[in-house]
Amino acid sequence: MEQRALDYVLALLFTPDGREVVLVRKTRPAWQAGRVNALGGKIAAGERLAEAARREVREEAGVDVADWEEFLVWHDPEYRLRAVRAFDDAARRARTAEDQEVFLAHVGALPVNVIDNLRWIIPLALDRDVTIPIEVTSANPAGSGLTERPQGG
Repeated sequence: MEQRALDYVLALLFTPDGREVVLVRKTRPAWQAGRVNALGGKIAAGERLAEAARREVREEAGVDVADWEEFLVWHDPEYRLRAVRAFDDAARRARTAEDQEVFLAHVGALPVNVIDNLRWIIPLALDRDVTIPIEVTSANPAGSGLTERPQGG
């Protein structure tokens, strides 16, 4: 896949039984401040998807997970989000490694302030009966607004 100016990875790190997922209380960017999201961030130029997921999870949660599986590609006029999943005991060792609190949440009781799309993305990640990766497109032709604005835009 061709990389865009705003290409993101969303890394869902589950416990091996899939009952808990590692989440983060966001303080930045501004549109996410005070909300809860999954781990992840921008994919660096030339970086492979699994490398980006591994790096982001190591930086944000202090654990190293090498085995990631892409399950969703979200196309938006402003960005592309590539969601990956891993089921690893490292989820139980995840900790706050930067300035944003990292914690385990039960997948059936997500925090009320979770980013709205995670309410369907997390169950999708757990569904082993779907052919992946699934590709979806933002319903808003102007973009979903779920990211920072591109430079110069």
